[in-house]
Amino acid sequence: MTPVARWGKAGALYDLVASIAFVTPWSAALALDLLGTPRSSQTLLFATLFGTVVVMWSVVRWLRPEPLLIAADTAGRALFSVWFAWALWQGHTPALAGFLALELFWGAAQLRALVRG
Repeated sequence: MTPVARWGKAGALYDLVASIAFVTPWSAALALDLLGTPRSSQTLLFATLFGTVVVMWSVVRWLRPEPLLIAADTAGRALFSVWFAWALWQGHTPALAGFLALELFWGAAQLRALVRG
């Protein structure tokens, strides 16, 4: 297995573990409570939509860790990092700092594997 595939699969596994709790409204409500995030029906809707898409994307990358998919994921991680940083700047829960650090780590690891080829 190539380094790109290894890092891509590892990143996919992290995303699956980090996002699986957001797939249902019931588990998302619990996860949001643990993160100290106020919840409403709208927040739960977006959390479950986000969780579902990330879990599906994780499975795709796990099954097919191709360079193009890993490159797209790396770009997505960069954007997620921007939005996490923006949310922290706006005063959202400090728990986001942990997610930001992990996004930066996985993005850098995947980018390094992609560049080295």
